[in-house]
Amino acid sequence: MISNFFNQYNHYSNNVHQQSKETTINNNLNHEEVTTEPNNKQSSSSSTPEQVVTTINNNNNENNTLNIPKKPLKSSIDFSQADLYFKPYSNWQLLKSYTMLTSCRFPVIRKYGPEIFEKGGAVVRELAKYTYFPYFCGGEELKDTEKVIKKLKKYNLKTILDYSVEGPVVLSESNEVTQLDETTEDAIAKVTLDSIYFMGEQNRIDNSFNCPFGVVKVTGIANCSLLERLSKILCFIQMHPETDHAKKLLQDNNIYHFGKENENLLDLMKEYTIKNYPRTNAFSFVKNGGEMDLPKPLTEIEIGKLERVMKRLEKLCIACKETGLSLLVDAEQTYYQPAIDHLYMMLSLKYNTKEMLVSRTMPIVYNTYQMYLKDALYRLQYDYHFLSNYSLSHGVKLVRGAYMKSETARCTENNLPYPFQQTLLETHVNYVKGVEFCFDKLYSNQNVGMIICSHNQDTLGMASRLMVEKYGFDKQDPRVIFAQLYGMGDNLSLALSFHGYNVGKYVPFGKVIDVMPYLSRRLIENGDMISGSSSETKKMMSELQRRISIKTKQLYNSAKEMTMKK
Repeated sequence: MISNFFNQYNHYSNNVHQQSKETTINNNLNHEEVTTEPNNKQSSSSSTPEQVVTTINNNNNENNTLNIPKKPLKSSIDFSQADLYFKPYSNWQLLKSYTMLTSCRFPVIRKYGPEIFEKGGAVVRELAKYTYFPYFCGGEELKDTEKVIKKLKKYNLKTILDYSVEGPVVLSESNEVTQLDETTEDAIAKVTLDSIYFMGEQNRIDNSFNCPFGVVKVTGIANCSLLERLSKILCFIQMHPETDHAKKLLQDNNIYHFGKENENLLDLMKEYTIKNYPRTNAFSFVKNGGEMDLPKPLTEIEIGKLERVMKRLEKLCIACKETGLSLLVDAEQTYYQPAIDHLYMMLSLKYNTKEMLVSRTMPIVYNTYQMYLKDALYRLQYDYHFLSNYSLSHGVKLVRGAYMKSETARCTENNLPYPFQQTLLETHVNYVKGVEFCFDKLYSNQNVGMIICSHNQDTLGMASRLMVEKYGFDKQDPRVIFAQLYGMGDNLSLALSFHGYNVGKYVPFGKVIDVMPYLSRRLIENGDMISGSSSETKKMMSELQRRISIKTKQLYNSAKEMTMKK
């Protein structure tokens, strides 16, 4: 329960500075103190990246411990009232949900299911098409998702369509990219674009804002090896900014694709690149002999491919502006994320401006922060301050993270440090700090949009109460949306919606053959989350038993009355 979480949270806060470096949050990531009153300080109008970092460090070092209010905020939502929240569900829906979620926890399914899904062939795909696929996905075609959108709307839940096609997982550092064919990337971008216009049309037909976000997976519309190459260059510049090679990489300008049309954006991106915070070290820049491993500059082919990636992303941003939606840029593995952050910032500098956001309440572009990473909160803070200094808005999507298995394999293979928090509690603390930071900046500066993606009951309970009782936001404030995956956490989604909050469901769609690899990875990476669904299935079973009991009593009383009449 949430009180237990806060007891652990407070205990952790009081002892964090006494623990060893191997089992505590990095001292550089001691975040802003949680106060009992909102922060009314306004951001400075202009400052350099170095001053931004200094400001963050000063704020973070005001207190060596992580604090919470003297009176811990308990959830005002009673998530145990299954009879209220599952009332819209028929007996068949409850039974189907219970069966699906329970089967996901079977050891055989957990162990062999992902591999069978990916390699089982046509027979397995056909089986999945009529079992797990319709439960966790919205359909194979966009038109199929219309039924799901209407169904969710009946439950007062918003729909976030996600074309769930990802690039291949790369476990070793790549060489130069020479592949010229971009048919797959163009096709994925086209479907993503179509999904944005489709959701915009659904909003127009229903005269509602039931579909608020489009979603893009950059690994789907860009060559993964290219993202890795760009990430390595960016990390090298940040970690070794004083070297001649880093200065040369910056001077070449070939990692910036707005420079040709806007010198101001080029200068801003240079400032952003030379950021001085402890980003996760996803690359080794030292060879076996101790010699420095210098990343090569991007080739003309790679620069051309990156320019086309930017054009795809810009088309999506333009579509979101035209339809009133916002674009969620999904997070990926740490060896892709620097490039994705780079692309997001380029888009923000162009589309999250005051001029672009006239008559809008939400930013056009959102970046995703995986709070199980040690550097996540620092990146969130830095990105906000950088954008805020230039009077721009920041879109934030907070998740816990979903790539632990693939990240661990790569770190082991390349002898790299693990990028994750050392304990689950540290991840909870980091996530809570991210929520608090966003609420505080939204309250003081009105320039943040946030989507809280979580299946953790304690986190959702606390965040919902912070939003209303501490910061005084309206529950229906469109700048704050809670979200869970379609087919998971329905008890949480329905509870939040019942109490008046904005709640969305992430609805994957796409051909079974394309989507199953994504779902199988989610099954691996989110094993803990699916295991956590035992609480949800218990509530479902409890509600089924309650309904059976009521029906049994009704039948018994009817039979008794008939007997007495005879």
